[in-house]
Amino acid sequence: MFKTFLLLNDNLEEKVPHSEQAFPYVASRVEINQYHGNYVPWHWHQDVEWILVIQGRLHLSMNNHSYDLSEGEGAFINSNMLHYQEPLPGPPVITLNQLFDPQLISGSYKSIYDQKYVAPVLECKLLEAMPLRNSAPNQREILELVRTSYDAAEYREYGYEIAVRNALSSAWVLLCREAAPLLVSKSITTNHSEERIKKMILFIHDHYEEKISLSEIAASASVSERECLRCFQQVLKTSPFTYLLEYRTRMAARSLQDTDLTVTDIALSCGFTGASYFSKTFRRIMSCTPSEYRAQKRKVI
Repeated sequence: MFKTFLLLNDNLEEKVPHSEQAFPYVASRVEINQYHGNYVPWHWHQDVEWILVIQGRLHLSMNNHSYDLSEGEGAFINSNMLHYQEPLPGPPVITLNQLFDPQLISGSYKSIYDQKYVAPVLECKLLEAMPLRNSAPNQREILELVRTSYDAAEYREYGYEIAVRNALSSAWVLLCREAAPLLVSKSITTNHSEERIKKMILFIHDHYEEKISLSEIAASASVSERECLRCFQQVLKTSPFTYLLEYRTRMAARSLQDTDLTVTDIALSCGFTGASYFSKTFRRIMSCTPSEYRAQKRKVI
C-alpha cells in the first residue's frame, strides 16, 4: 500500500492501521515528497519498524542519534522511540516500511522467544534505532530478509503470513547479534526529556496559529524556560522557536496544496505576521516560493 500521511493521537503516537488484529503487521511504500511539507513529522509508535530505502537519500533523526541512509540501506526503529524523517538532496526518497507488534515474533508473553530475543531489545533504552549498511555482511543479510518479508506481504501468496514471520524472525536474530554490546547494558532509566518534548511539541501543534511565548511552551510541560531550551536542543537539536517556525511553514504548505486561499491569508492563518516574511521563510525552508510549491504539488495531483 502507498502511504502519504500519518494518523497521530494526542500524544504524537501513530495509530498504526493493522489490517488484521490476529496478524499485527503492516507494510507500506512511502514517498516522502508526497507528504505535506516533504517530510515525516516527529512521532512514535509501540510497533517496531524496519525501513528500507529503495530510492534517494534519507535523514533519520532520533532522540540521541541521527543517521543518513542511502539507496539500498535501511534501519531498525525500536518501540516507543520518537523519530523524524526528511529527504536529503537528490532523487525523491522512496522507502519500504514495515511496522509490527513484536508479539508477532515472540508469540506470547514470557515465552522463550520473548525472554531471550524480543524483550532484551524492547527494554534496551540505548537501542533507539540501528542503521543497516550494505557494506557490513551481517547487516546486508538483514536488509535482504527485510526485503523478503516486504515482498511476501506485497504479493500475498498462500502462506505469506508465515513467510513474513519467518523472514522477520531471522532478521531479528541477526539484529540481536549486531546489538549485543548494547543489549548487555542494564540501563532502564526513563528519558524525561523525551516525555517533556512530546508535551511541548503538542502544545506548539495546537497553538501554532497564535502568538506563542517561550514561557508558554515551557509551562505546557511544567518546566522552566531554561529546561525547555535544553530539552529541545538535546532531543530535536534545535530551538523551540525554530521548531515553531518550521512547523508553521509545513502547515502553510498543506494549505497551499489543499486550499485556494491566497498566500497572504495562509500566512496569517499559520501565525506569520505578513506575506513578505512568510515568503522569505518558506523559500529558505522549502527551497521554493509558496506559489512555486503550490504549482508543483497540483501538477503532481
